[in-house]
Amino acid sequence: VAAHMGKEGDATPFTDVTVDN
Repeated sequence: VAAHMGKEGDATPFTDVTVDN
């Protein structure tokens, strides 16, 4: 689910749980 790994400020459902911090 870490498709946008690196984009912490991305408002995506994936990054919100994977690489939010």
